[in-house]
Amino acid sequence: MLQAEDVARYFLANQGAETGEPISNQKIQKLCYYAQGFALARLGRPLFFEDIEHWQNGPVVPSLWRNYRTFGSSPIPIPHEPLPLNLYDAEISALLDGINRYYGKFSAWQLRNKTHNEPPWVNTPDRSPITHLALRGYFESLGDLDMPPEDAIEESSDRTNLGARMFGDQPFRKFTERGLSEISGGRYSALDDVKRRLNDV
Repeated sequence: MLQAEDVARYFLANQGAETGEPISNQKIQKLCYYAQGFALARLGRPLFFEDIEHWQNGPVVPSLWRNYRTFGSSPIPIPHEPLPLNLYDAEISALLDGINRYYGKFSAWQLRNKTHNEPPWVNTPDRSPITHLALRGYFESLGDLDMPPEDAIEESSDRTNLGARMFGDQPFRKFTERGLSEISGGRYSALDDVKRRLNDV
């Protein structure tokens, strides 16, 4: 089992021009959140045991926040020491590379805004841990990392445009509100069921 610091160091060591702005404390929190969520959904296990909590600016691993708080909003330096690659098996490396490739290119602020629209953060009280059950349930409802269009995360308005691209002229906003209500109640639907029910909105 990795520690949250191991996951953070992997992202820090593998950042580059293709993964967007340098990684700040806020951005590393969001990358670790997405890594934990997709690990629970895709691998059936957590990457690390440290809690992810609901904070004002999105999900945060408190231990990581303390480790990097001296950098403020400035970039965290790339580690000088090589990564202990024996910690990361092929399955974990592939997962972390996918997170880095898709989410890494967005700014800390864009990732913060995205998490504010997602049930694991929305449905958790302030300063309380986001449970593995909540993370697994939400991330199991998502597609593969490479499925969303690259611009789908840019602004909240783009999320509506994504719905229009997926479902044409159907009343996407109303259906989304119904879907969020069901998610918060612990009910999930397969994508085919969602598409069939669109005509009933």
